[in-house]
Amino acid sequence: MAKLIKLEMIDLPQVYVVGKEIKVEMKDVMGGDNPIPAFWEKCIAEGVFETLSKQSMYGAGSWVGFMTDWQEADGVFSYSCGMLLTEPVAPTAEYTVRTIEAGKVWVSWIQGKDIADVCGNAHCLTGAALKEKEQDLDSIKWTMEVYSCPRFTTADANGEIILDYYVPVN
Repeated sequence: MAKLIKLEMIDLPQVYVVGKEIKVEMKDVMGGDNPIPAFWEKCIAEGVFETLSKQSMYGAGSWVGFMTDWQEADGVFSYSCGMLLTEPVAPTAEYTVRTIEAGKVWVSWIQGKDIADVCGNAHCLTGAALKEKEQDLDSIKWTMEVYSCPRFTTADANGEIILDYYVPVN
C-alpha cells in the first residue's frame, strides 16, 4: 500500500512543462478506463523524452505528469507528459508549453511497490497531509507527478519506488 514518507515546502524557480497534452475525463480515471497510462506509452514510443532531453532542463531531467485546467462542471482536465525545462521552447507544434511561476510548492514523497498504487494515491495522501497544515487542494491550479531518477526508476531493497508529487502552496 502506498504511503507518504516525506512532505516539505521548497522554492521552485519559474520553469516550463514542455510535452504532449491530452484532455482527460475524471470519470474515466476513476472508472477504470484511465487513458493516462496509454498516453505515456504513446509519448515514450514517439520519442518525446529523447527530443526534450536535448533542451535546457531544470533539475536532473526527470519526466513529469502535469495536471491543470480542471473543469468542475464536466470533470475534464488537461494532462501533460513531459519534462521541466528552464526555457519555454517547444520542439514542434505538437508540443505544449505550460508555465509554472516561481513560488513555494509542497513536495511529497509517495512510496510503495506498485506504480499504479503509488501514482493513484499521490493526490489523496498529499491532500490529507496538507489538510493537517490547513492547506486546501480545492483551490490549486495544478499538480505534478515528478518521476525522479533513481527514486522512482530504481526500486529499493524492499522493492519500493518513490514518486515526488508537487502541489503549489496556496
